[in-house]
Amino acid sequence: MTARETAERHAQDVVDANFERLVSDIEPETLTAMLGAGVMPPNPTTEWSILSETNDGENVKFHVRYANDTESLELETTWAKRGDDWKIVDATKL
Repeated sequence: MTARETAERHAQDVVDANFERLVSDIEPETLTAMLGAGVMPPNPTTEWSILSETNDGENVKFHVRYANDTESLELETTWAKRGDDWKIVDATKL
């Protein structure tokens, strides 16, 4: 899968609440930092959109918006190739 395909699948997994796959997409230290900072999509998330994509050397950054009827969260996620898989190595609330 490309970084874009992985990011789109990941965003849909947020909507579908596929927690096992969500966690496997994120480097452990990044997940810990996100949890500690409270940087999580609204619960439930009912929609998502990728607002921009930027190649950053070997990494790819996505500006993603997650939302439901009352809340939204915009994140910049940085994806890096780890073996055959793309993983989130950084996530910043925008």
